Amino acid sequence: MSASLRILALISFAAQNVAWPQDPIPRLHLKHREVIGQRFLGNESHVEHFKLLERATTSILIGARNAIYNISLHDLTEIADQRLQWSSTEAHRELCYLKGRSDDECQNYVRVFGRQGPDRFLVCGTNAYKPLCRQFTIKDGAYVKQSDMDGLGLCPYDPRHNSTAVFAEGQLYAATVADFSGGEPLIHRDKIRTERSDLNQLNGPNFVSTFAYQDYVFFFYRETAVEYMNCGKSVYSRVGRVCQHDKGGPHAFSDRWTSFLKARLNCSVPGEYPFYFNEIQSTSDVTDGRYAGKSARLVYGVFTTPVNSIGGSAICAFSMDNILEVFQGAFKEQETINSNWLRVLQEKVPEPRPDDGRVLKALNTRAPESYDNVGQVIVSDVQVLKFGQAVKDLLVVHLAGEASKLVVFADSEIRAVPLHHCDSPAAATCRSCVALQDPHCAWDATANLCVAVLTKLHDNDADKTLFQDIPTGRHRSCGHEPEVTKSVQPAVAREIGREEPDGENEIIIELDRENQYGRTQPRANEPQGVTVTPVVYSAQTLTGALIGTCFCSLVAGFAFGFWFSQRLRGSSYPEPSEQRQQLNRLTESSESPGFNNKSINLVLNVPPKNPNGKNANSSAENKPVQKVKKTYI
Repeated sequence: MSASLRILALISFAAQNVAWPQDPIPRLHLKHREVIGQRFLGNESHVEHFKLLERATTSILIGARNAIYNISLHDLTEIADQRLQWSSTEAHRELCYLKGRSDDECQNYVRVFGRQGPDRFLVCGTNAYKPLCRQFTIKDGAYVKQSDMDGLGLCPYDPRHNSTAVFAEGQLYAATVADFSGGEPLIHRDKIRTERSDLNQLNGPNFVSTFAYQDYVFFFYRETAVEYMNCGKSVYSRVGRVCQHDKGGPHAFSDRWTSFLKARLNCSVPGEYPFYFNEIQSTSDVTDGRYAGKSARLVYGVFTTPVNSIGGSAICAFSMDNILEVFQGAFKEQETINSNWLRVLQEKVPEPRPDDGRVLKALNTRAPESYDNVGQVIVSDVQVLKFGQAVKDLLVVHLAGEASKLVVFADSEIRAVPLHHCDSPAAATCRSCVALQDPHCAWDATANLCVAVLTKLHDNDADKTLFQDIPTGRHRSCGHEPEVTKSVQPAVAREIGREEPDGENEIIIELDRENQYGRTQPRANEPQGVTVTPVVYSAQTLTGALIGTCFCSLVAGFAFGFWFSQRLRGSSYPEPSEQRQQLNRLTESSESPGFNNKSINLVLNVPPKNPNGKNANSSAENKPVQKVKKTYI
C-alpha cells in the first residue's frame, strides 16, 4: 500500500511540473534576525497607517496619524524640525464616536499631499471620518495654516481604504469614495467626477495607483467585472484614463467626465486555456526600459490570484504605447440587460474622437429665435492636424486688410487656417453656397461666386447682391439647379397635386453634384434631353406607389391561382363505382316503399303476469318496501 502511495505521489508531482511552471528558486535566504538595516517606527504606541506622499532626492514625506513625517533617506531618521502636526478637533472626534467608531479610527490620518508652489502645499486627511483638506505655507521655517476646504471626494474616510491621488498641472486628481460607508466610489477633480451609481464606470473598485502621462491621468485599480457573464462574479484589473483638459459636459452634465475610458489589464500564463492573475496590487512609476528588443516606456504591475483560488502572483510589464493604442481601439457594449458584451460597430462610435486633430465648425440655426429648440448644423470638418495630435486651443483672428484666420494650437506646432472655406468647389453654385449655412459666406449675384461676407460689408448694394439664409439654407433667388428642375417638378407638384415648399418631404440623391463640382449648365455638344440627372421622389409618391403595387400584386396573384386551379382540375371529380351503383338502386326504387325480401324468423313470446304480480320469467317480486326501524352506525 505504501509503494502505491509513493507511485501516486510521484505521478501527481510530475503532472504538476508539466501543468504549471516551476517557481524560481532564491539564491539566498535571510531570516529576519539576520537582516541588517535602519528602521523608522514612528509612534510605537499605536498604528500609524504610513503612506508615502512625496519622494525627493534625499528624503521622503510620510503621511501618518495626526502628522506628516519628513524622513531622511540616508539613515531613515526623522528630520524632527520639519514634522507637520495636524490633529482633528474635539468636536469632530465626538461626532465620530457617535457614528460608532473606535478611538483609533477617530483620528486624522494624512492621505493626500500636493505641492502648489515652492512654499505652498495642500494636505488632506481623514479627520475622524470627516475628510478635510488644508492649505499650508512655509514662512521662516514654520508651517502656517492658510485655509480649509471640504475633502469629500478627495480623501477617504477610512485610512485602510484603497485610495490614490496625484497632482497634475495644479489640479488634484483623486480616486476614492464619497460616502461614509464606502459604497460610492469616484474619480474626482475640481467640480468634475465620474457618474453616480453607474456600475459600467466603477463597480466596487480598489484603487492602486495613479500618475500623469502626456495629456492624461491614468488610474490603476481592480473591480468586479460587469462583462463577466458566467456563473458567479470575477474581479478584473483595469486602467482608467481621463484628459487633463476635460472641462465637463454641457448643461446638466457639466460635473461629469467626458473623456473617461477604461480597459482591462491582462496578466496571464499563455496557453490554450490561459491562467489569469486578475487582481492588481501595485504598480511602478513609468520607467524607461527595453521591450521586445526596442526601447519603451514601461509600467510594471504586481498581480495575484483571488483569495479563493490557487495562490499565485506574477509581475507583468505594460508598454505605455500599447496602453495608449488600446484606448484608440474598439469598444464593448451590452445592448440589453440580457445581452452579451460585444464589440461595438465602428459606425456606432461617435465621431470625431478626441485627439484626432480635426476642427469642426458648428452652429445653432435656431438660436436667434428660440431658447429651447436647437437646429444643429456642422458647417465644416477640417483635419487641421495629423491624427493623434490633440487640439489644445483655438483663436479667431481678424486683421485689417487680411482674411480672417483660425489659429490652432498643438503641443508641437501652431497652425493658421482660413476661418471659412467660401471658395471651396462644394460652394460653386448659388444653392450650394447658401446651403452651407455659414455665417461668413454668401452668394454674390454680380460676380456669380461664393464670397466672404466681410469683404462686401462696405458695398452699398450688398443687401441686394448677396444671398444668404442661415436658418433654412435655401434662398428663393437661387431658384433650382437646371438638372434638378426637370426631374423634381413632375414628381412633386404635378403628380400628387399639392403645392409644398421646395425640398420638403423629399429624398434627394445628389450624385451628380458630388462628382461634378462647378458644372451647372449642359455642355455645348450635349443633347438637352439626354442629361443624366438624379431622380427625386416625394414621400407621398413613394407611399402611393407602394400601396398600388401591393394591391395589384394581390389581385394578380388571386386571378392566376384561380385560373391555374381550374386548368388543373379539367372536369368533375370522378365518383367511385360503388357509390354510383348505390345511387342507381335508390333512383329505381324511389316510387315504391322498400321492403326486405327476406322473412323475419324472430318471434317474441311475452307471457302474461301471474295473479301475484310476478312475471313468469322473472325472479323479482313487485311489493312495496316495508319501513325498517333500524339505525346503522
